[in-house]
Amino acid sequence: MMNKERQGEIALLFLKHRLQTDGVRLTPNIHRDIGNTAKALGISVNEAMEFVEIIVREHVEKTFSKNH
Repeated sequence: MMNKERQGEIALLFLKHRLQTDGVRLTPNIHRDIGNTAKALGISVNEAMEFVEIIVREHVEKTFSKNH
């Protein structure tokens, strides 16, 4: 059976793939949306904001890198 760490790694790969194929949509309500999602997932808003920032910055850097 797959352990939780590997599940997390795979979930992150799926998320990053979706960002590559669907793009990032930053709306005027992004903070509220992240807060609502955090609440629905049972995680802190601060953790959710930090996670989203890390993922989006990584995506933007990859998108605009010279090696892309």
